[in-house]
Amino acid sequence: MRHQPRVVIIGAGGHGRVMLDVLRCQGTAEVVGFVDDAPGLQGSTAHGLPVLGTVEDLVKLRHQGIEAFVAAIGDNAIRAKKFACATEAGLAPWDAIHPSAVIAADVTWAPGVQVVAGVVVNTGAQLGNNVILNTACSVDHDCRVGDHCFIGPGARLGGTVKIEEGAFLGIGAIILPNLRVGAWSTVGAGAVVTRDVPARVVVVGCPARPVSSQKHQP
Repeated sequence: MRHQPRVVIIGAGGHGRVMLDVLRCQGTAEVVGFVDDAPGLQGSTAHGLPVLGTVEDLVKLRHQGIEAFVAAIGDNAIRAKKFACATEAGLAPWDAIHPSAVIAADVTWAPGVQVVAGVVVNTGAQLGNNVILNTACSVDHDCRVGDHCFIGPGARLGGTVKIEEGAFLGIGAIILPNLRVGAWSTVGAGAVVTRDVPARVVVVGCPARPVSSQKHQP
């Protein structure tokens, strides 16, 4: 029987539950439990599995035979920090890809991608480290999605869009072809982006317009 790596999920909340389902459907790893820094969760159970400790316990867990992790946290800045902590602890980022996702044969991705049910990624796309493509979003041809980005449920990226590091796209956001969303920016739910979005701003509406600066970042 082929060895299945033992994987821990960082984050025992709602997205952690989604990742547990993705990993079980994927069927290529053994999910042994969660780690979560929220007070009081350690030693309890979440979604039927034990909460094994906090992120600080990952070195100890590695010595106990856990090999890989999935960082199941929606906040991009926090997820980036936990991703770095887990890799520094010696665990490998695990690619969690739902079997219903449609990914073109020439798509490339860095370690730790999370691709949820119903996602479509078209030819020539490139995905960075620790990217979340949430339920039924679509990434069209030749897009570039940077490290630690979150593409929300039902979001749509036109062809040759560039989403820079840490950008967050809300539910149903639409990015028209050939545009750029700057690093650590947020595109609100349902927004339609018709021009480039600068780094570290929040845009909302149709067409999307800036409403504030984005201060929450690594």
